[in-house]
Amino acid sequence: MNDNQLNLKHWRNFILFSVVVGLIVGCFSVVSDHSPYFGEGSNVSTLETVTSYLAIMINSLPMWFIVAMIVGYLYGRNLKEGILFGAIYTTMAITFYFIIGSIFEETSIQSTTKEIITVYITWYGTSLVGGCIGGAAGFLYKKTPYVLLLLPVGLTLQLLLNGYRSWSNSIGIAQNITFCIMMIFSIWLFLNAKRKNRTSYDVQK
Repeated sequence: MNDNQLNLKHWRNFILFSVVVGLIVGCFSVVSDHSPYFGEGSNVSTLETVTSYLAIMINSLPMWFIVAMIVGYLYGRNLKEGILFGAIYTTMAITFYFIIGSIFEETSIQSTTKEIITVYITWYGTSLVGGCIGGAAGFLYKKTPYVLLLLPVGLTLQLLLNGYRSWSNSIGIAQNITFCIMMIFSIWLFLNAKRKNRTSYDVQK
């Protein structure tokens, strides 16, 4: 293959990944918005509970950021591409979310044009910023393991934002415990990568 063919294949793989994963994220994000009540006195089936847990986890800010990191890591051949691919992926994912949500959303409340534009600007703006940072972080992980320290910081902030009330129902407890496990795992990955880098440096010396 020549360089043009390799570049085309690279972009094709990235687009395929973004469409498939973005569609999954968009679907589960819509499901997350329509999760049943899990508080005291609720009567929710096991299937609904598992589905809601997966949907809420996938729709969480840490997971959106982590997937953008994966995009930057897998497809970013340089920092610029990491940022670009992260931004494209998150834009596609949020677009799928809006399209799928508009199909299944039933509301009698009419929003003004200004309100609709404000919502789109806010969501797309946030997604672009998060995608750029996540994509850059994913690429930079190839260079230094210290990028992984962003994850426990972000997960801690998410737990603080969830607040103590999130521990009052089964889904909230499951989500918070998962975040704690992810935090521990990200620290383990950082220490493991740092140890490997040190060993490699010692061998080269």
